[in-house]
Amino acid sequence: MKRKQKSRIITIGGIVAIAVLVGFMISLQVEAMRNNKFKRGFEKIVIDVNTLTQQYQGEESKWLAKNYNNSTMISVINQYLPKYQELIDRAEALDTPERYKESQGYLVSAIESEKQSNEHFRNYLVTHDRQEYDRSSDLLTKSLTDSANADAAIKAAG
Repeated sequence: MKRKQKSRIITIGGIVAIAVLVGFMISLQVEAMRNNKFKRGFEKIVIDVNTLTQQYQGEESKWLAKNYNNSTMISVINQYLPKYQELIDRAEALDTPERYKESQGYLVSAIESEKQSNEHFRNYLVTHDRQEYDRSSDLLTKSLTDSANADAAIKAAG
């Protein structure tokens, strides 16, 4: 092989190696941006869920204080259910990197359980069936557990 040909092959090889390295670095940056975008979206949903929960609990405390009758509380619950569904939809729609799938699953489950808890509480108010009240309490406990698991999973994923 001629010296010029060897030099050309080495040059091309070097350029290819640099291009591969640059491509790899770009893919790492894109993945980091995707991870950050997911985490920001996740955090926003968590904040919105916490706010909604606090608002709902404020309404429930009015019922506990006898400021609301059962009918009014049922109406309040009905107004909140679509808000929980919107948060579930947002959580499910997140562009979730594989490493965060578990945390997303726990987040969706936590919101769904809280929503279902409210639905069973509403059923209790309508029927006075103690099993509905117990189911509501169990689902609220599940929601809190799933929330803690979501937090732990996102921290573990980095």
